[in-house]
Amino acid sequence: MSDVKDNLTSDAFWLKTLYLLLFFMVSRLVGLVVLLLTVVQWGFQLATGQPNTELARFGDSLGQYASQIIHYLSGVSEQKPYPFQDWPSPHNADQNE
Repeated sequence: MSDVKDNLTSDAFWLKTLYLLLFFMVSRLVGLVVLLLTVVQWGFQLATGQPNTELARFGDSLGQYASQIIHYLSGVSEQKPYPFQDWPSPHNADQNE
């Protein structure tokens, strides 16, 4: 029971709680950006017959960012995502150029 009391009085615990809440809200915003990206990419495919390469690269980076947020929120990783580390680069950066 003293562990719970120690956590409740720990500044580090409450700071982590704040980060968890903030990154949860960011994850909800990422979902909206994915929706917008999907609609715009659909429009490009309708107009040109193929996806926009730059949007696809951004989607790849955004997917990695979402994964980093989920890992942080679920306790898989203690590393806080962007802006506490670099924005993830696309996996296929060399292939898309």
